Amino acid sequence: MSIFQIGDIVIGNNAWLIGMIGASSQFGVITDTNEHSSVIYLFTTDETITLLNGYIDKLDMGDEIKLKIGDLVELKPKIKNILTINGVGTIVSETIINTSNLDGTWTDEVIDAFLVYFPQDDYKYTIPRSCLQLFYKNKKD
Repeated sequence: MSIFQIGDIVIGNNAWLIGMIGASSQFGVITDTNEHSSVIYLFTTDETITLLNGYIDKLDMGDEIKLKIGDLVELKPKIKNILTINGVGTIVSETIINTSNLDGTWTDEVIDAFLVYFPQDDYKYTIPRSCLQLFYKNKKD
């Protein structure tokens, strides 16, 4: 069984190898995986690469906190280095991200996510829960 699942954000752990295959970015999201290798979509460069699982590490997103509709959130610092979504957003609703294999067949794996409105961009994004943190951590209910 693979230690990775579809939707995991990963980073290459061997800069020399990443350079040799010509990938200009080391961060990506797993789009397909098995016991030995994973297909990784590098979203900053719109490239897809396949690496052995031993050459990638799951990006540690820290402890997941309880978020709910209406919370002010921002991207976690590790994700801010990868994506450019501006400012603070408000959670609008809970959702899931369905996953599919490379051949287009849907899998049973889902990624828990939120629909978040970012007023600075005037846009709603579907973002995995593990990529978000409260904007103001000392919030009291």
